[in-house]
Amino acid sequence: MPSVPIPGETETKTNNIYIEYMNIADSYMDLNKYDKAVEFYTYALKNKNIFWTCYYKLGRAYVFAKKYKEARKIYNRLLKRDVNNTDLQISIAYLYAMEGKIESAINIYEYLCGKEQNNADILVNYINVLIADERMDDAKTKFAELQERFPDNANIENLNKIINTDTEENEESKKEEVDSNN
Repeated sequence: MPSVPIPGETETKTNNIYIEYMNIADSYMDLNKYDKAVEFYTYALKNKNIFWTCYYKLGRAYVFAKKYKEARKIYNRLLKRDVNNTDLQISIAYLYAMEGKIESAINIYEYLCGKEQNNADILVNYINVLIADERMDDAKTKFAELQERFPDNANIENLNKIINTDTEENEESKKEEVDSNN
């Protein structure tokens, strides 16, 4: 007797294949093989039922693969779907910073510091970007705010060392300049 196809069987098999692609990609992420993860997440995107999950994971894979521009495009698209998602906004600011687009990162962190005033991590990230851009006066101002508002924050000691080291180096440099002019 010839086999009769079961209604929906082909679609179920196809969906399972795409889910397996996502599982394979997840395994590659666990193995730190981000380019392979990107490849399999891209395959899995063809399943509309898991599209947004895979799309987010694809963005993460791009981040770990240091393909920041591609990751930022994905996170921006996700942010359009969820405009108030602070985590996505933080990620986009981070990606701008990693791309060397410091001014864009600073603008986002500045906005987020006003919006999420109880989130010390945003303030710490903002300070780090200011330090990376050598805006030490602004970094010191924000650091003082961090110390005042979040005195128990674990990052204070490390940031204090960075800021004070920079201050000491600037003072030494100015002293050497004065000495050489005399």
